[in-house]
Amino acid sequence: MSQSPVQGSHCIRIPTCCSITVISYPIMVRHWKVLFILCAGLACYLSYQNLHTQHGAGDHWSKKTKANLSPEECSHLKSLILNSVMKIFKRKTFFEVVNALQGCLWRKDPTERNLLKEKFRKCCNASFSMIVTQENTPIGHTIHYDGDKGSKNVTEKLYNLFPERSPFHKPIKRCAVVGNGGILNNSFCGAEIDRTDFVFRLNLPPLNWTNDVGTKTDVVTANPSILINKFSSLMERRKPFRTRMKEYGPTLIILPAFSYLQNTEVSLRTLYTINDFDLNSRAVFFNPDYLKNLAVYWKLVGIKARRLSSGLMLASAAIEICDEVTAYGFWPFPQDLDGVPIPHHYYDNALPNPKFHAMPEEFYQYLQMHVRGSLRLNLGQC
Repeated sequence: MSQSPVQGSHCIRIPTCCSITVISYPIMVRHWKVLFILCAGLACYLSYQNLHTQHGAGDHWSKKTKANLSPEECSHLKSLILNSVMKIFKRKTFFEVVNALQGCLWRKDPTERNLLKEKFRKCCNASFSMIVTQENTPIGHTIHYDGDKGSKNVTEKLYNLFPERSPFHKPIKRCAVVGNGGILNNSFCGAEIDRTDFVFRLNLPPLNWTNDVGTKTDVVTANPSILINKFSSLMERRKPFRTRMKEYGPTLIILPAFSYLQNTEVSLRTLYTINDFDLNSRAVFFNPDYLKNLAVYWKLVGIKARRLSSGLMLASAAIEICDEVTAYGFWPFPQDLDGVPIPHHYYDNALPNPKFHAMPEEFYQYLQMHVRGSLRLNLGQC
């Protein structure tokens, strides 16, 4: 991202000390221009220092942690988040700013919500394109993978594995996108999650922490690395996989079968396993064209990671598909808002590859969407 750390009204006030008396018109013009630039730069620098230094924003907001803030304070805090980029914050200051934000009442902004939804529809069209279907991928079509140079021709046999049309063609009212962050531990958000109309989950998480994460699951993604490492690529005993899938009930499992060549076989075996055991679940495949378009969208916004996380993929789709979206468990840091160490996931501490995903930068996008009223980001207890 190349935007300035602080924008807006902070940089337009020129101190009165910058006025001078001049004699000749040409000299007056030259001096006026030089002094105007110097004074404007000084005003911007002082404003930046006031907002972002450890003894400015940090000390100010640390006193406001978990307190109910006034509308003026919330407005200032939201402006700070919207007009900044993640990398300018020191970790301690960033935690204090996010913690202070918990003292501001969240309100949905229909205008911002609709603008963002329309952007996703124009770029990506999740309701039609997110899943490979018979409607958008006919026999004879060549599927081009989004992660490598692989391709696959759609035969009649492969075509018959696709659903006839997208399962997301009808709008949904209230959705929960549940990440797997350790911040969910002791959150008691399970009941709130289960009360929503539709629940998205990521990467086959265990649901033993019912009070914190709930049990309702309408969609769950499955990263092939999890299928390979935890379920032996479904080449040996498949009972553990069957047991895990039964936890989710009649859910839709989405697999990136056409992202990388090595993903295809294990994704197809997953579909066959579900069918062989007559499970209530149904396996479908991410459409690589959708994932390519989504990656372009987020790259233009500023996410330049090698690949988007599953969380950002589903959150983006949910914003387009659902009327209201709340994100839970999206917190990529090793401490909670109070600085207490927490595991990376609520069920283990397996860390992501930082060269593959840009989790903190993705989180900052969620935070900005929250501030704009497009998405509600839950970081505390329910």
